[in-house]
Amino acid sequence: YRADEIIIYSFFMITLTVNPGNLNIQGIDGSCVVIPCSYNYPEPGKQITGYTGIWYKVIEDVIYHKDNNQIKQEYKGRTELVGDITQKNCSLKIYSLRQSDRAPFYFRIELGGYDQHSYRNNEVSITPTVSVKEEVVEGQNVSASCSVSHSCPSSPPEFTWTHSGKKHFQTQQLTDGQWKAASVLTFHPTKDDHNKPLSCTVRYKGGLEREQASNVLKVKYAPVNVKVDYKSHVKEGETVQLKCSSEANPPANSYLWHNEEGARLHQGQSYKLINVSRHTGALYCTAINTVGESKSSPVQLNVSFAPEIKKICCSSEDDVVKCVCIVESSPPSMVQFVLSDRVLSSTKTETHGFNTTETLHTKSGSSEFVQCLAINTLGNVSLTFPLAVNGKM
Repeated sequence: YRADEIIIYSFFMITLTVNPGNLNIQGIDGSCVVIPCSYNYPEPGKQITGYTGIWYKVIEDVIYHKDNNQIKQEYKGRTELVGDITQKNCSLKIYSLRQSDRAPFYFRIELGGYDQHSYRNNEVSITPTVSVKEEVVEGQNVSASCSVSHSCPSSPPEFTWTHSGKKHFQTQQLTDGQWKAASVLTFHPTKDDHNKPLSCTVRYKGGLEREQASNVLKVKYAPVNVKVDYKSHVKEGETVQLKCSSEANPPANSYLWHNEEGARLHQGQSYKLINVSRHTGALYCTAINTVGESKSSPVQLNVSFAPEIKKICCSSEDDVVKCVCIVESSPPSMVQFVLSDRVLSSTKTETHGFNTTETLHTKSGSSEFVQCLAINTLGNVSLTFPLAVNGKM
């Protein structure tokens, strides 16, 4: 299991004089931010006839005022007093944050029938952060989390993933007016996701997108595409080298060889088969890693050998001879009959596996013997068989 975190840092800073002590606020370029603010002036018991809250940028630029004509043009329609200043809550909401919003801001309260006061002593900063975490193993549920800290709870960001799955949105209130929004994606990774990026795109108010630097998924999966490399054509009696390969993460750490009955033949990625026989049956390889195992398709060697005459029989009746010659070879042999020094074409040819069966019907003439001749690319063989007149041998 592996968890990674990618963080994208700030695009701008905003400073603001509010409550005592530095206040760190996280916001996103293009999004909105709510700056928590309260004031403690005047003392309780004073007679107040009206409240006017004003926010300034630097000293002279008004960014919020209940009289819209007093607001600097670039902030018109972008600021809103969300606190109740009659209850000493001066919290300000700024929409569509811009790079140009980096400057000191401060709040001023004007109290009708009493006094006015400005706050210029402390700072607030806005810094965006986005993180993506991932843990992936094939065949198991994987939860990936994409989160962003923001300070605009009325307009939380939207999340889009490059992978499909079940999505769950979470929100959490932090300190100093901060909120954390997170999208948790639950999905089932496959081997095809291995070394592929998992990305989350966050869309903020105003349409701004921030595509996160992708985490490369590392998916553990059992061996697949198990194959045996070998010399498919081999002569009987030779030695053949077989090698097993597979795709797996982590790589296969063990290989086993079995015959078609399931008997274990060898352990190791390579298998040397000595003195190959025509009777060597199919075998297969099993690749194993810490996740699981998988078998190859059965491997059947194509064993070549020279012809062998396994059986010949003849019979004659009157002047007609019938002979059958059975030859075992690979590749199949060309089988001929020789009678009275004449090479005769067979009447019938049948091939089943290694065996070729030739049948001859012909007149015997004066010959007392018939010869069966078999030839393939590896050699030839012949066998002479006596004929019996009006009988069988």
